[in-house]
Amino acid sequence: MLGSLLALLPVVGFVVATPTPRQNGLQTISNCEVSGQIALTFDDGPYIYETDVANALNGGLGTFFLNPPSQLPSQLPSQPPSKPPSQPPSQPPSQPPSNFTSSPPSPLRANHHQGNNYECIYDHYQTIRDLHAAGHTLGSHTWSHADMTTLDYNGISQELEKVETAFINILGLKPLYFRPPYGSINDLALQVLADRGYKKVFLWSDDIGDANGESVSYSDGVYWNIINDYPNPHLVLDHSTIQTTSSEVLPWAVPQLQSKGYQLVAVDTCLGANGEWPYEWVGNPGNPDSSWTC
Repeated sequence: MLGSLLALLPVVGFVVATPTPRQNGLQTISNCEVSGQIALTFDDGPYIYETDVANALNGGLGTFFLNPPSQLPSQLPSQPPSKPPSQPPSQPPSQPPSNFTSSPPSPLRANHHQGNNYECIYDHYQTIRDLHAAGHTLGSHTWSHADMTTLDYNGISQELEKVETAFINILGLKPLYFRPPYGSINDLALQVLADRGYKKVFLWSDDIGDANGESVSYSDGVYWNIINDYPNPHLVLDHSTIQTTSSEVLPWAVPQLQSKGYQLVAVDTCLGANGEWPYEWVGNPGNPDSSWTC
């Protein structure tokens, strides 16, 4: 499976990647194309940390791939996990963070099993509008974090259509950028995406391992390798649902990336001339009502 293969990739520097040829207008992207640019992408929201993530980008722009349904309240923690933040260095690091390991991430955590995820997109509609207004790019990550390779044509279509409806209600826009859960994609899923007008499927060049239970030190180490790979472009997989990503990893990594010279941009910018507007305009945003539910 593609997701499994990606998880085994060593954390090393990357050269500029060439997108795959278009399939009925659709491209699969695994890295940025513009030297000196990095796209930080955040999966699995909306949850409660998106504003913290946006603030931690320190004026840069990010990309958020959203999948709306919530877990049952009994499955959610009673309060966000707490952990004393580590002190970021005042200068760019000259060596990896202590206890850094480049071993592959551990298996996906249970919150993704059987499509369970965090909170309903409609409960966070104002945050989504704020992210969009600030210039961040928003894309689809399926409705229930489903493995696209396990679904038939109609099942894939339903996963996409429900997210599209939520985007149209909240923003008046249909998303045309997509990230497959687990990085798992096949020809049938690509065909459905193309049939529905999607333009880009995004994988990644680097995975910080946050959703897989890896330590802050591991995530810092992934970013340390990127910092020392400047100006090669990178497309990084993060998760906005992990508290330590917004409270510890990004506050350390972002200033170091920017000090090195990296521009933090959304995925449509880091593709240069190959970038496309990530939405289809449908109409004016809607107003919350009883239909806004997951």
